[in-house]
Amino acid sequence: MNELFSCSRRGVLRAVVVGGTLPFFVVTAVAQAQNSIQGNWSFAWEGASDNYAGTLDVGSAVSAVAFSGRLTIRPSKGGTIVESAQITVTGNDVQIECSSPTSVDRDVSDWAPDRFYVKQIGDRMEGTSVDTMGRRGRSIVFTRIKASR
Repeated sequence: MNELFSCSRRGVLRAVVVGGTLPFFVVTAVAQAQNSIQGNWSFAWEGASDNYAGTLDVGSAVSAVAFSGRLTIRPSKGGTIVESAQITVTGNDVQIECSSPTSVDRDVSDWAPDRFYVKQIGDRMEGTSVDTMGRRGRSIVFTRIKASR
């Protein structure tokens, strides 16, 4: 498919491969998106049934917009839960979908994997949560600890 890059009147970029290769600015934009999310983040979370703190470690890119990661959660009631995470970035919108909760110091048989819907502005992301059982948290704020190199 040979279409040119164009911006519509609404400023939406339509990017399509030209001659089988991606233009430099598209490759640069993907690299910038990866660098803007990868790294370590701390969070404070007002969940459905407790308050939580912890970290999100965003690792390697799975695709141009998806990354693998790990969420470590410390409930105020004690213990530590670790979940695998897939992070999807669309512009400033970030979706974090967790799975496979584990813990060495508490029972997680009733722990439903979490999902977060946040907006990223620089070194901060904030938004809401809902677990796979439909329980909604009030708010979550992520703050970058360290960017990935």
